[in-house]
Amino acid sequence: MQWAERCITIDRAQARVTRLRKAVGVGAKCLLNLGDGVGENNVMVTLTYRGTNADWRPRHISDYLRKVREWFKGRCPGQRLKYVWVGELQDGKRREDGQGRGVIHYHAIFFLPPGVSMPQADRKGWWAHGFTNTEKGRAPVAYLMSYAKKADSKNVGGFPRGARIHGVGGLCSVGAAIRRWALWPAYVQGNAAITDRFRPATGGGYRNDETGELLQSEFAPTGGGFQSFIRVRTTPRQIDASGPFSWLPQPVVLH
Repeated sequence: MQWAERCITIDRAQARVTRLRKAVGVGAKCLLNLGDGVGENNVMVTLTYRGTNADWRPRHISDYLRKVREWFKGRCPGQRLKYVWVGELQDGKRREDGQGRGVIHYHAIFFLPPGVSMPQADRKGWWAHGFTNTEKGRAPVAYLMSYAKKADSKNVGGFPRGARIHGVGGLCSVGAAIRRWALWPAYVQGNAAITDRFRPATGGGYRNDETGELLQSEFAPTGGGFQSFIRVRTTPRQIDASGPFSWLPQPVVLH
């Protein structure tokens, strides 16, 4: 194989978009499908800024979620608050002049227990930076993905520097494991079930926290910036994984 055929260039902006879509889609599906009664009482919340991105601070979305969790803890003691959120830039499609402000705002879905109503964020003072809208949510996964798909490599750089653009909360251990698996590179997915505890290793690759097994990266950087890589190996796959899976129990031989 020629040198050029072994090299790839990573578009960091596109990689960020891909990770956003995977994390949001898988996280929302796990919350929807793995919870008892989840999906019947969904609440959609939009959080906007009255000013510009100069008014944005990293802690704003975290502070809002903390206040919602405090309310939920008092309303539903002992239960997890289940939610997914995604950031978006205002694009101006609903304006007559078509000019968007390019200001970050957030869309969130909360999967609440049956019979629980979420207060209006404006009335509770949970979001003091602009305006909010709270309404009944239908088709929550499709709702979130419609906003996740708006992010692309051309506009993702418009978010304020250091901004998180997605988040998931309240996953059970199985849901968290599935989401973690979905974000692994293919050479790890082909050698690891959702219960395997692989984490990024120092110097590259992924290491199993429990067994110490190291899966070396298939690519190495060719220069500065970690954007250009060359394939240095092809890691054998134990399984052609088309989705998250668990290993079957090994047969026990009785003597």
